[in-house]
Amino acid sequence: MYAILCAAASVGLLLTPTALSPGLRMGRMSALAMMALDYKDPDVAAEFTKCQSMDTEAVEEELAASGIPVPPTMNDMDMRMMLVEMRMRKAGKMGASKPEMKKPGPNANDFEKALYDKPVFRELFEEWQQMRNTNAMNLATEYINNPRRAKERYGGTAKYEETVAMIEHALSAKKEKVATSGRLTYSGFPANMGEAGVKMTLGAFGELKEFTFNENDDGMTCSGTAEFEDVDTAKAAIEKYDGMDMGLGNAITLEPL
Repeated sequence: MYAILCAAASVGLLLTPTALSPGLRMGRMSALAMMALDYKDPDVAAEFTKCQSMDTEAVEEELAASGIPVPPTMNDMDMRMMLVEMRMRKAGKMGASKPEMKKPGPNANDFEKALYDKPVFRELFEEWQQMRNTNAMNLATEYINNPRRAKERYGGTAKYEETVAMIEHALSAKKEKVATSGRLTYSGFPANMGEAGVKMTLGAFGELKEFTFNENDDGMTCSGTAEFEDVDTAKAAIEKYDGMDMGLGNAITLEPL
């Protein structure tokens, strides 16, 4: 991926109409959703049948509740297909698993760190890659590494302001994590807390049925798994610690299993 990103960064930025408006962006997303869905998959067919029985207002409300606004230009069928895709992805029935991104090294720039630490921004950038929206990719790289220089070079246009707003929103957004059991993985706690310290920290939310602890290769952080008695306890732990920086320059991550 980094080779692609470096190539994108080396191309001059021209803020042409390929920097998408929200409405056009959603239209492109709906087209991608329909291409990604396998209509022969029984799970897709079953989910589509459920969505077809809903009224339009209910479809819009469910999408909006998951942070997906529906533009006025989107037709009813596209809207329902977006809902099918969203449900399939949430259920883990769609989307090939990707290899874990390697943690940026000490010489990584701010853009590389944002790709690693900010999952919502990474999804936005990967969406631009799929759309071949080189303009937005170039601006994101330049803006995160040096926002003042990016504004001096490319500011003063509506497309610039619109794209920067999307970048800022993605950087500040916290990706929804849906826990369906009491099991989760953790990473990023300081290694000097030791196994007992991390176990005590997570155990403060409720009794742990299982717990594992490993020091990471960086020598500074640790990772492992934890299993609580119920899903609500796992949700509380995720809400409290996921994304927290404990002074090591990286965010703690808690992922549901």
